[in-house]
Amino acid sequence: MTGGTSATAANIETEMSDPTPNPFAAVLARLLGPLAQAMVVRGISVQEATAALKHALFDAAVETEGAEASDSRISLRTGLHRKDVKRLRTQQGDPVPTRSTNAVAMAVSFWATAPEYQRPDGGPRDLPREGSEDGPGLYDLIRRTRVDMAPGTVLAAMLDQGVTEQTPDGTYRLRTSALLPDAGSTALIAAYQATLSAHLQAATHNLVAPPGTPRHFDRVVRYSHLSQRSVEALSAEATKKAQALLEEINAMARALQEQDADTDGHGHFAFGAYQMFQPDTDTKE
Repeated sequence: MTGGTSATAANIETEMSDPTPNPFAAVLARLLGPLAQAMVVRGISVQEATAALKHALFDAAVETEGAEASDSRISLRTGLHRKDVKRLRTQQGDPVPTRSTNAVAMAVSFWATAPEYQRPDGGPRDLPREGSEDGPGLYDLIRRTRVDMAPGTVLAAMLDQGVTEQTPDGTYRLRTSALLPDAGSTALIAAYQATLSAHLQAATHNLVAPPGTPRHFDRVVRYSHLSQRSVEALSAEATKKAQALLEEINAMARALQEQDADTDGHGHFAFGAYQMFQPDTDTKE
C-alpha cells in the first residue's frame, strides 16, 4: 500500500513539475495583448481578470475531464486551488448581455433579406407593428427569427440601438442593414464577445483537435512593407468584397433556417470577416 501511494504521489509531482517548455506559453502574452488593452480601457482590474480566468479554466477542465472529475483532478489540470474548484462548482457565471443583441441582429437580417419584406426597388419595406391582410408586420418578422424573446422586447431593443425608427404614420423603418452598435455600449460589448468567441472557438479547435479530426476553415492574408495608399486600396477592396459575401451567406442562412423551421435542428453556424491595417511608418516588424 505504501509503495502504491508513493508512486501515485511521484506521478502527480512529475506531471505538475514537467520541465519541458510549452511552446503555447511562449505566445500567450501576445495572444492576451489585445484583451489586456481592452481591459485597461474598460477599467478591468487584475483581480477581476483573475476571477474570470479561474472560471474559464474550471469550465475548460470540466469540459475536458467530464463533470464527474474530482476536485483534485481539476486542480491538477489547471493549477486552481481545490477551494476555488469547490466554489466554482456551485457558482453561476455572470450573464453576458448577448441575448437581446443576437435577437436584434436576427431581426435586422430578416428585414434586410427576406423577399416579402422588400419593396419593388429592393429596399426594406416600412412595417406596421402588427400584420394584417395587407401584409406582415414587424412582430411577425421577429417571431419568424425564432428568437426566444417577446416581440415587444426585441422591438424596444431595436429602437434603443437605433437600427429602426418609427415614422410619422406609425410604421417602423429599418435604418441599417447591419447591426453596428455604438462605441462603448452594452450591445457593442456583446458583439465583441460573440465575434471573438466564435473565431477563438474555431481556431482553438484547430489547435487542439486530435489528428484526423475535421478542421474549421480559418485563413488570413498578411502583408507588410506597404505604402499608405496600398493599405487604403486593400482595405477598400477587402471591405467591399467581404460585405458582399457576408450578405450572400446571410441571405442563404436565413432561407435555410426558414426551410428548417419544421425540424428539431439545433445546429450552429458562424461566418465572419475582419481586416486589420496599420499606417505606413518606419517601424519594422
